[in-house]
Amino acid sequence: MKFRFTPATLFGRNLWLIVCLIVGGQVVNALAYRELIAKPRLRQSAEATARSLQAVAEGLRLLPEDQRAGFAARFNARAGSGLPDQAQERASPMERSFIAELGAQLGLGGAIEWRREANGLIAVRLPEVPFWLVVPSVQPAHQFARTWVFASLVSAVLALLGAWLIQRRINRPLARLVDAAQAVGAGQRRLALPTDGPAETAALARGFNDMAEALARDEEERLLMLAGLSHDLRTPLAKIRLASELLRDAGQGDRDLLDTLDRSLHGLDGLLTQFLDYARASHPAEQERPAMDIELREFLADTLALAPGLPQPTLAAGPAVTRRARPQALRRLVLNLIVNAQNHGAPPIELACGGENGAAWIEVRDRGPGIAPTRVDELKRPFQRGDAARGGKPGSGLGLAIVERIARAEGAELRLMPREGGGLIARVSWA
Repeated sequence: MKFRFTPATLFGRNLWLIVCLIVGGQVVNALAYRELIAKPRLRQSAEATARSLQAVAEGLRLLPEDQRAGFAARFNARAGSGLPDQAQERASPMERSFIAELGAQLGLGGAIEWRREANGLIAVRLPEVPFWLVVPSVQPAHQFARTWVFASLVSAVLALLGAWLIQRRINRPLARLVDAAQAVGAGQRRLALPTDGPAETAALARGFNDMAEALARDEEERLLMLAGLSHDLRTPLAKIRLASELLRDAGQGDRDLLDTLDRSLHGLDGLLTQFLDYARASHPAEQERPAMDIELREFLADTLALAPGLPQPTLAAGPAVTRRARPQALRRLVLNLIVNAQNHGAPPIELACGGENGAAWIEVRDRGPGIAPTRVDELKRPFQRGDAARGGKPGSGLGLAIVERIARAEGAELRLMPREGGGLIARVSWA
């Protein structure tokens, strides 16, 4: 699995960019604070303390020897007065920096001696003074730095929260647009996105709504034209069939020619039926028909009686499974799969159903040449003939397209899989 340093989504990338900018700004702010505030304050404090210690050392040298200890004690008491005791034993980073800077100001470098007193303050001893002298605490500076760090963290968190809220407001209409585009790609029409919000997202939503409406109108007009042509052609075909039967009954005409004419009329009637089924599968009125609970095994047994042509399929043994669907649409789906297996497969043809854990499926199996995996998606599209892949009779190329549309409308998925031992399994499954 390839690791991606940057997020894949626009929301994630923008948020990641804002986070990096905020963190970078805080780092620059911290560096500026250290160089422009912390170090100068520490240096000033060390300079003042160094001058104070030098003055004390000079005063100790001028005092009589018996008064020096008392003077040093009074100096230490005054240096530690009014400050709370500090519990830590080890020097903090700021204290270490202060001691180093103090040693530099005293001209001692890193050779300055220091220790932690009982009250938590730091005491140093100069080479020429035999007493430990308490230095002023750097706790106020430390507290200031801690307050600054806390304030910086709070401001960073607030900035990140604000950035997340802004990106969420930007990403929400984009997510709705993606969902709507996927729904249109799945066959749904006349989806209306809300047009509220900022002017840019509202204009995008209106443009998508206009596009979806135009696509829906164009498709409905094509389906209406297809259904109208199919319906209107039924009348002349019925007249031709009637004329053929009259000629046959009167003993007129060539019988072989009349048989050929009947077969052609039967094929044309089947094509018109598929055209009507294709138009009906996407018609809004058809999709508004109520669904009901269907016992799939019993339903398949009833549908077998309506299966046209040869070879006749059989119903495989299996459990009773109930699924909610529209009966007429589901029957057209199964019949189209049966006709596809009869025209392009080979016997025996079996129907089966099953399901578990809330899922259900219907299968139509045959022993024909099957379908190449590279052509599965292609053959689900309208007017794609499978005779090149399956070696069967040519057709309209609408059978699997009808099944695909009905399956999507029913919330199911059509899968075409190779059958063990040769053949094809057309499975319609509900999750």
